[in-house]
Amino acid sequence: MKRDYANYQVALKLFLKRGNKILFLKLPESGLWDLPGGRIDNVETHTPLRKILAREIREELGVKVKYELGKPLFQFRRKALSRKTYNLLTVYEGRYLSGEIKLSSEHASYEWINPKAYKFKEKDFMSKEEYLAFIEYFSKYY
Repeated sequence: MKRDYANYQVALKLFLKRGNKILFLKLPESGLWDLPGGRIDNVETHTPLRKILAREIREELGVKVKYELGKPLFQFRRKALSRKTYNLLTVYEGRYLSGEIKLSSEHASYEWINPKAYKFKEKDFMSKEEYLAFIEYFSKYY
């Protein structure tokens, strides 16, 4: 029996923590929450994941941001807003060390959010699965 397999683009995201707060980014047109990071490019099929994530962080937050990268925390799937494809995202932990954040045009603004003090809503995220992944993580670790 022949199967049709789903096609996903793989993306890496960073839970950049500063004290008890996490850096969240706002997408410009939708106003949805996002994390720094992005998809693996075609030429990066053999590039270590940490280097890919470092490239994305430089592109989205600027070259001056220094952080310490930790382990993968959780995964979720979502449909890409502007494409007819789905993404499989892995979120890594990271600890902010220093540097001024200079957002790229991919995001409108940023905010350091304490998950205990902020009431996240499903409509703040691209998918229900994404929202539930965040809420589950926060309920266990915050």
